[in-house]
Amino acid sequence: MHFIKYSLLASLLITTSLVSKEPSEITNSSWANLNLYRGIDQRGGPYTFNDTYVELEFGGRYEWLDMYGYIDYLDVLNDPNSDKHAQENFFADFEPRISLDYLLQQDLSFGAVDELFLAFDLYYGEAAPSMNKGLKVLWMGVGSNINIPWLGLSGVNLYARYIDENYGASNEGGFDGYDLHINWFKPLYSFSDKKFIAFQGYADYEFGSKMPQNAFEETYRTGDSFQSYFGFWLHDEKWALGYGLKLCNNMTQWKDGQNLNGKMTDTTGAAHYFNVTYKF
Repeated sequence: MHFIKYSLLASLLITTSLVSKEPSEITNSSWANLNLYRGIDQRGGPYTFNDTYVELEFGGRYEWLDMYGYIDYLDVLNDPNSDKHAQENFFADFEPRISLDYLLQQDLSFGAVDELFLAFDLYYGEAAPSMNKGLKVLWMGVGSNINIPWLGLSGVNLYARYIDENYGASNEGGFDGYDLHINWFKPLYSFSDKKFIAFQGYADYEFGSKMPQNAFEETYRTGDSFQSYFGFWLHDEKWALGYGLKLCNNMTQWKDGQNLNGKMTDTTGAAHYFNVTYKF
């Protein structure tokens, strides 16, 4: 793998650890969840798919480093009826953010903005058996924690995308487009100190891509895409149950409603996710 650009992230982490200031108002913490999901009408690629998969999800804060990530293993039940059976199984997402407040030893908060970051997001998707390329993408940009009315403190990041591999698409091997990202976690109702219902989720708008660049992509690909997950989870100390509604438009830059190999593409609409979670 020649994804040398990721060395930039490592060098930034090392440099920041040398110059970051001592923690003041930050509470260091870490967490990890093991999620079992059933996804119905999921979108990613030109067609919908149904699958049961397991996800290791983790995150936390340590002084200058704010971290979130997950690793998915698809078709975890080895189910012949899964649309992902005998296909690619592995997908990972790592989202480190480096506090500029710590890096510059300054309080950069203003208005509703609580903290500023250097923000990164690394995607890795395994190639399908019939393909020689998978997904290797690095987003990099600026991030923030913003107090949004009703939602509360939420992460808002703006990234530029470096695309090393994208399943053979024309935008591989360079910078292509941008992403505006928001994520939130809003407790809605508490039964006790450790049992509550939360509204949690995220939204991504990818735009400004140079794709499409050839005749195939003119017909089947787009220069932007949108997805947003709206989750309602019942949390307890060690367990959670959740339902999520995911809305997509031209998911992963595939046009909706086009005849591709005798089958209509389906990249715009709603997906449903049901999960049970164990908290470590």
